[in-house]
Amino acid sequence: MVDLTIYEGHYQLYDTIVKVAVIDEKLTVAFPGVPPGFEVISEPLEKAHHFKMIGGPADGATAVYHMGEDNVPEKIVVGDEYELLRINSDDAEPKHSGQGLLPPELILDDAKRATFEKILSERVIPGEGELIQWNVPYLKHEFLQFLALQERFIFHGSNNLEIEEFSTRRTSMELNDRSGRGNKQAVYGTHDGLWPMFFAIVDRPNLTGSIRNGVMYLQNQEGEEQAVYQFSINQDLLPERPYVQGALYILPRETFERIPIADGTLSNEWASEVPVKPLAKLYLIPEDFPFLDQIGGHDDSMLVRASELNKQLIEKVVGYVKEVSGFSLKLDWEDSFGPDLLEFISIQRQMMPTATATLHFEGDQEVWFKLSGPPAYEQVWQDRLDELEKPLIDPS
Repeated sequence: MVDLTIYEGHYQLYDTIVKVAVIDEKLTVAFPGVPPGFEVISEPLEKAHHFKMIGGPADGATAVYHMGEDNVPEKIVVGDEYELLRINSDDAEPKHSGQGLLPPELILDDAKRATFEKILSERVIPGEGELIQWNVPYLKHEFLQFLALQERFIFHGSNNLEIEEFSTRRTSMELNDRSGRGNKQAVYGTHDGLWPMFFAIVDRPNLTGSIRNGVMYLQNQEGEEQAVYQFSINQDLLPERPYVQGALYILPRETFERIPIADGTLSNEWASEVPVKPLAKLYLIPEDFPFLDQIGGHDDSMLVRASELNKQLIEKVVGYVKEVSGFSLKLDWEDSFGPDLLEFISIQRQMMPTATATLHFEGDQEVWFKLSGPPAYEQVWQDRLDELEKPLIDPS
């Protein structure tokens, strides 16, 4: 019989730290903020150190414990894609605040349900894309939770109040995306009604750094489900409360497909690779967001540094060639820029692992920097080059 206690400990994936422990003779994985009883169960497989994840964000995926000296695990690899490194229990405090947030309970009495069903039938189902005028004595997030229960809509939050049709053209990149699934040219959304409210009320155009957010669902032995959220911005900006009015768009689900993650497990994010017209929209102010006072902060110094280096790199570009995949940037080279460029490449490898960057010296005169990556990455670079009017070079 396998001694499951050898796997116990704390493991880290990016900012998330999970606790692996044996409970009632089962190997369990507990996420931050999750109530007791909602741990993910790890079911042993025939192959040594291999387990099947039961419940949680990677339900059905295979988790492999990689053992080091003295038969002590060094890391967990989930679905050959995600690595959780073992850490010392003394370092097991959350890496940033805003994790493990539980949603407000939705209580639907007869009057509230009737009101929401009326709005659904009169303002959403017609699909005219019009604004829902909120003149009822209930909270907006309750209505969005009610809509999510219908299992027929996708939700998208934005600072833009007047989107008539969503384009598949991307203007931002998802960091730490190892598979490229998060950086397609597509319209993104989710079936969860609360998560996208964050995108509506956070002043993204004026933020420095990244946003970190998401939702996962966990189940207990009785089959009950618990949603757990995280919301975080650059910790240096928290005192400024960079929150604005935004819009929550309700979209038809027909053209969306749920994005798979490890071992084909489905994420809580959906994508449509064709444009989408909203059925309706709801304006939100920051106070409509039930997690407003729980938004946390994280250290974004690496991303801020990457932005500084990116700006330096763009200034060195004198022209570019559009390749089949990516770009070749011709640089006004100075040897003093070498260390900064190496630092840029190092940071990019960490933050955008599916992108590639190489430096080429051609003779004594020309220096080229070649970049390629997933569609969203290349679209953002194209936008930067266009905005600064960098000339397109004819390779012939």
